[in-house]
Amino acid sequence: MANTGVVVALVLAAAAFGGNWLWSRQTRKEQIERLVSSVRAPDLLKEHSNVFNKKEIIQFLANTIMIEGDDGVIIVDVTESVSAGNEVFQDLRAITKKPVRAIIYTHNHIDHTFGAKSFIEDPAHPPDVWAHQLILREFQRLFHSNEIILTRGMRQFGTLTPAQINSGIGFTLALDKDNMDFGLVMPNKLFIGSERDISYAGVSMKLVHIPGETADQIGVWLPDQKVFLCADDVYRAFPNLYAIRGTPSRSLLDWSSSLDKIIDLEPHYLVPSHTRPLEGADAIMSLLTSYRDAIQFVHDQTIRFMNKGLMPDEIVAKVRLPEQLATHPYLLEFYGTVEWSVKGVFNTYLGWFDGDPVHLSPLTPDELANRYVALGGGIDNMVKMAKKALDEGDHRWGLTVASHIIRADCTNKEARDIASQCMMEIGNQQISSNGRNYFHTYALEVIGATDARPGPLTMARFIRGMPLVALFKVLGVRFAAEKCGRVNVTVLFEFQNPKSTVAMQLRNSVVIIKDRPPKKYDVRVVIDDAKWRDVLISRMVEKSAPSLTEAKVEGDVEVLKALFDCFEGN
Repeated sequence: MANTGVVVALVLAAAAFGGNWLWSRQTRKEQIERLVSSVRAPDLLKEHSNVFNKKEIIQFLANTIMIEGDDGVIIVDVTESVSAGNEVFQDLRAITKKPVRAIIYTHNHIDHTFGAKSFIEDPAHPPDVWAHQLILREFQRLFHSNEIILTRGMRQFGTLTPAQINSGIGFTLALDKDNMDFGLVMPNKLFIGSERDISYAGVSMKLVHIPGETADQIGVWLPDQKVFLCADDVYRAFPNLYAIRGTPSRSLLDWSSSLDKIIDLEPHYLVPSHTRPLEGADAIMSLLTSYRDAIQFVHDQTIRFMNKGLMPDEIVAKVRLPEQLATHPYLLEFYGTVEWSVKGVFNTYLGWFDGDPVHLSPLTPDELANRYVALGGGIDNMVKMAKKALDEGDHRWGLTVASHIIRADCTNKEARDIASQCMMEIGNQQISSNGRNYFHTYALEVIGATDARPGPLTMARFIRGMPLVALFKVLGVRFAAEKCGRVNVTVLFEFQNPKSTVAMQLRNSVVIIKDRPPKKYDVRVVIDDAKWRDVLISRMVEKSAPSLTEAKVEGDVEVLKALFDCFEGN
């Protein structure tokens, strides 16, 4: 592509896991070693690592793409952390010293956005940061649910298990749950609709809305070079039409339509945000056609069986890709699976209720477990049943029985050991790296060998890094309604450095946040932005009494202090 006047450089995803130090600190080291030594990873998943492990400018989970123009560069996606971004940017600086004129986020996911600060050399004069307007909604969803999303993400990507082979679309997610680098820079250039033409450093580009893995996803089209940067609409694995780390079910119709949009452009080069680029219009056309047809097949066949009244697990047993798609090298189930995708489609159309009245008003999991234990003849007898299933290789049944025991008696060590061994064996059978990693990580968690929940320092960095109004909105999902349901108060916050205003009203057991002054308020607080974040960290992370000595409070300060008790910490 050098003869076109524009150079596209790609930093591919492939950092080796470097966190085995964790295991030397565990009190149950011998048991962990026994579990891990039993891992027999599928040969296909091992071979799939060859996609990522060639020694080039290769690091981390997601690709960073540099477009070099006349007097500057454009960076598309910025890796998952400041440390990862620094390493990537240093490699890119070996190619060119031209300044960064713009950054483009293809979508909101952490591995594409959280390393942005590494690519801003002069914070006083930052480059433009582009994204689709829908990214703001997606970021807020992440901020609201950051604890559970990070926890399940650590399980899905296998960052806490030395048994990890890869992450399906890259080697590993380079994040430390206890010390996450929060390098997100909120976009200052947003576009609405399907397309937007932009130009930087003499490079003419078209931003194209291509919803698929996320609703806010965009691609970048370089028409003069016939290059399309397709974000996460294509990777060398069956697409993650539903992510087990926890996401809204992706729209399969939107995803296939987005691929149609790319096909219509007839690109000669296809540059994904995961795995390697492709060259050649015919090869790209063939790949895109098979990829989009596989997605539509899962959608259509799931709906077909839904209309016959089948339940999700019954549909899973029936929907299988046709052979020509199932054996396609870009559709092997190293990442997403047809099984999870079917359930995602069902949920998209019909929601959580599968139609079975048994599930309309069911017993709670704890109630059900106690009933099963009683039906099975008590804890000791149930443990024997679980052990028998483990010994006979019936691991799914062994895990089911052991899980009921653990709910009925959370201290039962033997049941936890059995559940852990069953999960390790089930994980060994997975071709999907996501499934394998999730089973193996949980297997270690259930015996107390690791903890996937984000640590206090990471949560503190989230609080320091979130946009101010987004941070206030997070308070709403931490409000202890059972404790403070009758509180009715309005607080006006006036912030310095930079100046802004936020109004918080507690009403009817909900928290209402507005970015403009209310007509009436009970308490007025004037405080520096950074000091306010310190207050929230002390209350929500350190669980200590927040100090308001740095604030000017107008009104009853005791009302304000009582208000903090209404919000839960980590």
